[in-house]
Amino acid sequence: MGKFPECFPSDFESRILPKEAKEENRAVYRVMKYGKIDKDGFISTFEEIKFGLRPQGKLDLNDPGLYSTSCYENREDLDYVLSILMRKNPSAFIVKGETERSCGPCQLTKERKKCKDSHVDWWIYEESNPEQYFKKEG
Repeated sequence: MGKFPECFPSDFESRILPKEAKEENRAVYRVMKYGKIDKDGFISTFEEIKFGLRPQGKLDLNDPGLYSTSCYENREDLDYVLSILMRKNPSAFIVKGETERSCGPCQLTKERKKCKDSHVDWWIYEESNPEQYFKKEG
């Protein structure tokens, strides 16, 4: 198993990462917020907050989803997200790819908690390059 980002809690893997998360290749979609496909487009929610790219709000530091990169199995689930993001980031677009197993484990969010969409949590290893497995959609 690879190493998770240094800013994650030291016991992230043993205490927070769901035991059911698996390193697997799963076809997914993701929004690139800043107009390009690069490693920065795949940082976790926790890292976005830490780097000042997203407002903090109230955080549950024990929620595994906080440390994941959000993807979706169904493209339609991203249409609303994209429309909201484009207000602040007009260069945002959707990419299609896969949760390459060598980049970190993933899990369908609904396996862990109630949700109706196809959201996938992907916990990406620090020294991986997930951007290599994605291409611009449409």
